[in-house]
Amino acid sequence: MTSLDRLNGEAFAQLVAAGHARLKRHVGVVNSLNIFPVPDGDTGTNMELSLASGVVRLLARTDQTLFGAAQALASGLLMGARGNSGVILSQLFRGFIRAAQRADYLDVTSFSIALQEGVSIAYRAVAKPVEGTILTVAREAAAAGTREARQEHGLEAWMAKVCDAARVALSRTPEQLAVLKEAGVVDSGGQGLVYIYEGFLAFLRGEEAAGEGETVSPAGTMSTEPVLDFAAAHIDHEGEFGYCTETLIRVDGARAADTEEVLRQQLATYGDSLLVVSAEDLVKVHVHTLHPGRVLEDALIHGTLIKIKIDNMTEQHTDIQTAQDTRQPTELAVVAVVAGEGLQQVFTSLGATIVVSGGQTMNPSTEDIVDAVRRANAVETIVLPNNRNIVMAANQARDVLGESVQVVPSRSIPEGIAALMAMRSEDSAEVNAQRMEAAMAGVNAGQVVRAVRDSVFQERVIKANQYLGLVDQDLTEVGDDRLAVALNVISAMGVKDAELLTVFYGSGVASDELERLTNEVENEFGIEVEVREGGQPVYDYIFALE
Repeated sequence: MTSLDRLNGEAFAQLVAAGHARLKRHVGVVNSLNIFPVPDGDTGTNMELSLASGVVRLLARTDQTLFGAAQALASGLLMGARGNSGVILSQLFRGFIRAAQRADYLDVTSFSIALQEGVSIAYRAVAKPVEGTILTVAREAAAAGTREARQEHGLEAWMAKVCDAARVALSRTPEQLAVLKEAGVVDSGGQGLVYIYEGFLAFLRGEEAAGEGETVSPAGTMSTEPVLDFAAAHIDHEGEFGYCTETLIRVDGARAADTEEVLRQQLATYGDSLLVVSAEDLVKVHVHTLHPGRVLEDALIHGTLIKIKIDNMTEQHTDIQTAQDTRQPTELAVVAVVAGEGLQQVFTSLGATIVVSGGQTMNPSTEDIVDAVRRANAVETIVLPNNRNIVMAANQARDVLGESVQVVPSRSIPEGIAALMAMRSEDSAEVNAQRMEAAMAGVNAGQVVRAVRDSVFQERVIKANQYLGLVDQDLTEVGDDRLAVALNVISAMGVKDAELLTVFYGSGVASDELERLTNEVENEFGIEVEVREGGQPVYDYIFALE
């Protein structure tokens, strides 16, 4: 039996880091498989950021046993999980804890148990499991692992069989899910899982190793849209102080990607919580460091510094801790996930206690939501995710915090607003949650968004840069003229039976277009129009009809 036919805690950490490294290199491929052609907290990005959190916790552990390593990975993944794919991945990898409770080393038998336990946990965590997704790929891979564990395989040969089964299951996902077949793609979450398993196999073969001393930083892959917002990615970890340093650099557009990679490698040597992203001719850096001046000097080499922001986290932590120690808890608080300054102000004015900056382009992690609930300092807290891809992370935060937290599963900004308007502070969180969900059921919402790539969605052929009109989650219009698409969406929302249309517009909408939209709606449909600057990324328009 070779040294890699059973893994101790250290070898297990290297195995997982190798899986993360392979996924990280293919984030763009996974993102390109998303059926809906807009930047929406893409699957590859969410899975990679989630696994990066697990690997960071894993490599920083103090307990060197296999059980200690499995616990560290599960804890990091649990708190770092972003989006539905990240939450499911965190559930799948919890199986390693179960296996490590029974063995000091991970071999073929215990590894197969880990995969099977993880599948069971993940299926229980999803309210309505759908076949043709990451769950199917994980289940088929685990089933193959169980079968092959009965054979005389070493760990490498066994993992090769698991990878083969995962690839076959992935190839069949279009036959199980009509929307995948229609778009001509395999499931993006399943593809991400295959990359992770392939990283495991490469490590076992000695082809790919990520040592314990290696710095793990998220790929930070973003869309081609120049939306560089790190607010939702900022997490202050226990004991991590110094200076939160952010800067926006204007570079030669042709060098943006190279600059991003160089700065990521350079800053990782003396900073934590590092994210570096580029879009067009801009590169944005977010890092926690003891040497903010050095960050600016390194950034200045590559171009002009447009914006600089430096916060002393040590003082902030002291101030916050002092305030929390003296502040009496309120009875009921609301935590809402919202992107866009204007929309954040709306939610605050309606009674949200804490607003987590995030949403469509950057899904907040479980830890972001947990931290926000704790900062709200209330006896009971209601969480409004306001995005269908954030609901699972919100539910996972509730599981961490206990029964004092209620998740009202708002899937959009208009649903979140309707829920807040139905809240009564004198009632309990449970009573309010029921009332808020009832209020959401009557919401009539629409959106207009620009496609960033070619796709086929709900039997419609979509070309990059065309505008998509949606009523609730249904695609009702595709066109080249944004105003025309917006008007058709409003008509499809059943505007003739309404009295008021509220329009939240994004940063890319000009005032003359807003004026034309308002005039045409009022003249054609005879209803009042209220226009608010939402400032939200991605969606040009969000409509709420009352």
